[in-house]
Amino acid sequence: MENIAVYMRITSVSVSDDDVSSRRTSAASLATAWGKESDDLKLVTKATDIAQALSGDGRPSMLLGEEVQKVIQKKSASYLYEERPMDVGVCAGVAMLSLLNKSAGTSGYHVIDIYAAALWSALGYQHVLEDARREKLRRDVFDAAVKRSRTSAEKARTRLDVSDPSGIKIAIGADGAPTNNISDVLNLTVEALRRNSALDREELDFLWWAQLGRSRILNRQLSAITEPARIVSAGIEGAKMLRRLPCDVHREIVLRTLDQDPELDLSELLEAIGDDRELLGAEFTKGNVMKYPTIFPLLHALATGELDSVGATLKRPVSEWGERALMEAGFVKLIAHGPAHL
Repeated sequence: MENIAVYMRITSVSVSDDDVSSRRTSAASLATAWGKESDDLKLVTKATDIAQALSGDGRPSMLLGEEVQKVIQKKSASYLYEERPMDVGVCAGVAMLSLLNKSAGTSGYHVIDIYAAALWSALGYQHVLEDARREKLRRDVFDAAVKRSRTSAEKARTRLDVSDPSGIKIAIGADGAPTNNISDVLNLTVEALRRNSALDREELDFLWWAQLGRSRILNRQLSAITEPARIVSAGIEGAKMLRRLPCDVHREIVLRTLDQDPELDLSELLEAIGDDRELLGAEFTKGNVMKYPTIFPLLHALATGELDSVGATLKRPVSEWGERALMEAGFVKLIAHGPAHL
């Protein structure tokens, strides 16, 4: 468990040993419960609530506040989240850090990976907090989410060694009945071949798309599209080719035509994209983008033309908007359809 005593200074300069102990136990309990959730949309909802508690004025949603309050009250019966709302963000943030810092596997789509992608998107879009203590916790969770997402995306593209089926054994028992391990041995070999083939297919699809040099959404050559629209459309289209969340090489290919890389806030970005906004946002006018605007702020803006109040005024390089388009579009595809079989 992270050094919760440091984060507890967010709530008060003077923190007792009992406070630290009860919040540490509560964070551990929350991490255990959140790690067992299996519904993708519930995971995204939880990440949304946690991002809210870590940002702005620090007041959590009622659902998260009551959940954390119930857990804290097992050790501190008098605790009420409305009186000490910052404790909710501390416990939730520390609980999420303990999950995000676990080793990533090769599936690329675990419970923790969903939390990581959602928190990366939501926290990465927010303003920096003026309170240094709160900003440290918010930034620590953000950094852990980014690291987990990138590590998991890379591991998900790892080819498996194809085992030699020479280990097959066939034996005849005393009763004359044959026994064998053919199924067990061949299943491992075939599964490795299938996974490697799927990864090859993803790579080839992405590279062929990159070689096309044309936006299928906007139906124009890339050279004929203004840079903001070109980079954002590349992010959205590139995500369609992926079977897991994007890794660094996908971002580099999406940004391959980057030239001037001006800094634009969301209003300026939509203005630069112009009439192409409706084409880029057409497929996101329904579903999870509408339900989770804090997780998909760019896609939501493209679909609706509306500006949010969380991070719309922050100026970001076009390259960052392109990376965000790739990440958001890749994530919304995964939670809508699930990962392709690897």
